[in-house]
Amino acid sequence: MGKVRRVLRCYNCGAVLQSKKVSEKGYVPAELLDGYTWDSQVLYCQKCFDEMKSINTGALEQNIDKQTAKILDDAVATDAYIIYVVDLFTFNGTLNPDIIKKIKRLKVAVIGTHRDLFSNIIKDKTLAQFLTERFEEVGIKPDSVSILGSESDVDIKPLMKHFNSARKAHDIYLIGSKSSGKTVLINKMLKHYENKTKWPIKSESYRGTNVKVMSIPITNSSFLYELPGFSLATSVVGKVEKEVQKLIIPRRKVETHYRTLVKGDALVAGSLAYFELFSGKPTAIKFYCAEGVEIKKIAASKVNDFLEENNRKRYLRPVSERIDNFRDYDFFEYTMENDGKVHDISVEGLGWISFVAKGQVIRVMFPKGSALKESLGKLR
Repeated sequence: MGKVRRVLRCYNCGAVLQSKKVSEKGYVPAELLDGYTWDSQVLYCQKCFDEMKSINTGALEQNIDKQTAKILDDAVATDAYIIYVVDLFTFNGTLNPDIIKKIKRLKVAVIGTHRDLFSNIIKDKTLAQFLTERFEEVGIKPDSVSILGSESDVDIKPLMKHFNSARKAHDIYLIGSKSSGKTVLINKMLKHYENKTKWPIKSESYRGTNVKVMSIPITNSSFLYELPGFSLATSVVGKVEKEVQKLIIPRRKVETHYRTLVKGDALVAGSLAYFELFSGKPTAIKFYCAEGVEIKKIAASKVNDFLEENNRKRYLRPVSERIDNFRDYDFFEYTMENDGKVHDISVEGLGWISFVAKGQVIRVMFPKGSALKESLGKLR
């Protein structure tokens, strides 16, 4: 009778595994084939393995483009005053390190927008302290911190008076991401603006660049420059379709979901992300997100099957056609301190979980290249 041997194939591409010819399909080092048993491990050919090593290496922070960097170099050279506008909902992702490096020696005023998305139980003072601490963590002590909602009756005049005094006759550069509410702020300012200079308000390419910037004369020798919003490349908002954006961008108060996870549980946010308690004590979690984001607690071992089915049947929103394959996700693991303090893990543009750190290991899967941030929590 002839001998039978099971033919091993690459788990990813299906090529027959062999250890003789490196240049041919299915090559795998001989030591991995020797003594292989089906219940011990999953094998990939060398080509697939090399490709997969690059799957989970998405940068957590975005680099600014060279032309924007040049504009900020001018701000530094002229000792300009910076107004940094941040969206309170997505801010707990990351502060762009390249921007921080450029402006950290300048006077920086911080404005937190979309205050109306948060419960009135959270005081403005708490939100301001939250922003102050985040900026101080990266080496910026804000000159001032202001909290604004989207209400039309917000009195912007005191802020304008403060900025005009604090700038010490220098230019002002207004910066922020595309979703920060910077344009709304400018429109509020312009309602109370009087041009007493010889220069008009202009929107044109900043000198030496192709970046279109609005310049508003303050005096005959100083201007307020509004830079275009920084890219949303590190935000989930910038990675999904418009119809999905409508679900993940809050329109009303930010929703708070309460769940308790035990080891092996995962909290799924539609098909966009999940948070797994890989090890550690049972953990009470609050998940903050827009009203259009639906969550579900499932066994972590069933996550892959759940995502595959949900991408087809779409019974838990949001689902994006651009994110439907394990290659479309990043996968990170946090080993928490046992400090008994509240910590947050945030996915920029989607939301964040808040919990007490007790030495847990928490795994997070989220759209590839989005910003992920773990920090001490303040908005619990």
